[in-house]
Amino acid sequence: MLQAIRDKVTGWIAYGIILLISIPFALWGVNSYLGGGEALSAATVDGEEISLTALDQAYANYRQRLSQLFGGSIPESFGSESILRKQVLEQLIEEFALRQYIQNQRYRIGDAELNRTIRTMEIFQRDGQFNPEMYQSQLRSLGYSPLGFEQEMRRNGSMQQFQNGIRATAFTIPSIEKQFSSLNNQTRKIRSLTFSVNQADILADDSEIEQLYQSQADRYRTAEKVKVDYVELNLDSVKQGIEVNEEDVYARYQENRGVYTSTEIREASHILIKAGEGEEVDQALSKIGEIRQRIVNGESFADLASEFSEDPGSAADGGNLGEIERGVMVQTFEAALFALQVDQLSEPVKTGFGWHLIKLHAVNGGEILPFESVEAELKDEIKNELAEGQIYDLVENLANLAYEQSDSLQPAAEQLDLPVQTSDWFERFAGEEIAAEQKIREAAFSSEVLQQRLNSEAIELGNNRVVFIRLNQHQAAQPQPLEEVREVVRSEIIRNKAREQSLEAGKKALTELSSGKTFSDLAEEWSVPIKDFGFIKRDQNDIGASILNRAFSMPKPDQSAIFEGLPLASGEYTILELSAVLSNDADTDQKALEGLVQALGSSEYQSSLKLLSNRADVVRMPLEEL
Repeated sequence: MLQAIRDKVTGWIAYGIILLISIPFALWGVNSYLGGGEALSAATVDGEEISLTALDQAYANYRQRLSQLFGGSIPESFGSESILRKQVLEQLIEEFALRQYIQNQRYRIGDAELNRTIRTMEIFQRDGQFNPEMYQSQLRSLGYSPLGFEQEMRRNGSMQQFQNGIRATAFTIPSIEKQFSSLNNQTRKIRSLTFSVNQADILADDSEIEQLYQSQADRYRTAEKVKVDYVELNLDSVKQGIEVNEEDVYARYQENRGVYTSTEIREASHILIKAGEGEEVDQALSKIGEIRQRIVNGESFADLASEFSEDPGSAADGGNLGEIERGVMVQTFEAALFALQVDQLSEPVKTGFGWHLIKLHAVNGGEILPFESVEAELKDEIKNELAEGQIYDLVENLANLAYEQSDSLQPAAEQLDLPVQTSDWFERFAGEEIAAEQKIREAAFSSEVLQQRLNSEAIELGNNRVVFIRLNQHQAAQPQPLEEVREVVRSEIIRNKAREQSLEAGKKALTELSSGKTFSDLAEEWSVPIKDFGFIKRDQNDIGASILNRAFSMPKPDQSAIFEGLPLASGEYTILELSAVLSNDADTDQKALEGLVQALGSSEYQSSLKLLSNRADVVRMPLEEL
């Protein structure tokens, strides 16, 4: 499926995807882009610098999302590296302009709202409740002080406040809704013909290969690669140095015996005699007492329940209530039931429903797991808790050592008795083992690590893993010899020729169709079948997106069918025939209308960002100089 997406992404569709995945980069964490210190900045917005590091990090994140979307490779139709970097820079400029605007307009998040937001964040909770110690330790691991974190929360919250305010004001009017419904429900009758070239018949000689290789040498380069040294501190390594006293483990077992006790389930039957007020209560008690005596004298509980019980749900089944666990019945009934022994008959029990007789038939569950079977689990649990308490202090200590002796990881590793490990070679957008982590690759190619050759800051990878890295080796991008890429260049030339031939044949066919040639004649000439889709809907999912989008962008035919050509990324050329358009605004899809309002809100928000960035005094550094 991903291959199909790549094949069909061209033109405005590609730019549409770019827009979708870049709206906006993040409201959370915008402040992380604001750090600077480099002599060279990518741009300034009303005097505030966008650092080169911020651009590099945002660009890496953007490429990563694009790559994941298309299964590991970005289609050529998205443009060159410089085009993508320019898009990323423009997005950052918009975000800076927005942040400055909300500051000037005094958007703010109040103390009560900030407190409520932080206290409901799961990362700061233990057992479902906000935990101050967890809050402090998590912030330390992320490199925040409480004040710094709360300031960023206020900034991000105020930006979200602005965004919500714009989007919430979007609306439609009846005439637009009617027009939208008509277009949304519209169906179109289309047929298609696809021309393709047999690439096996296309040749590429050595001179063509040499010419393309020389003209686009930058495309045939090895990727820039690095190796890094790293020190990893994780929960498992900390746990290995922790010894747990067996007495503490047993004490934990005693404290949590309920956790290791299986649910007790009781099977029982009952007889109910309903009671109102006054004399009715005494009469019901007298009646239930008589029934109890008959049971004691040997009569069948089930038979008497069927005859006398006033519980319509169980009387027909001899009073059988099935399996019951604690918390299901009313308190007085449950207390009496769980005090009985198997086959024991209760005394009359009063509830809000009346008087009951209860008979217990069986007891299942309620066993306590022996200490030996949960000892290892408890020991690991205690070790985890102790290790979690230690790891944040160790990370802080390691960070200080890595910073104070920034030209080597060895002193920090030796002091904390941690090994310095070395990764394999990896690229900016791909790696294995430790380099499979995006955060590691971003840090490795940052200016601090790559150019300044400093130790990185703490890189939190999740699951209580924290890593510090420094550059071991760097391999710049190198031109690949022609002999190594000859077949790649040959394939590209053949694809280009096939695309050109398909395009030429398609344009010629369009001219002939406009001059009276029939679709059937063209199908016979091309020796391909006509694909008749019939009337299609706008949201039909069994048709390729490129064909569907083009079909619904074609003008409505007047008297005769109209034709349009569609070059595909695969090199084929498809001609669409649109012969009829049917509109229907009778059924208004409320969900679709809600989607329209949301889309209008998003569009208005993006327009606001564009307006703010256009008003700002922006100075951009030429990308070729960055």
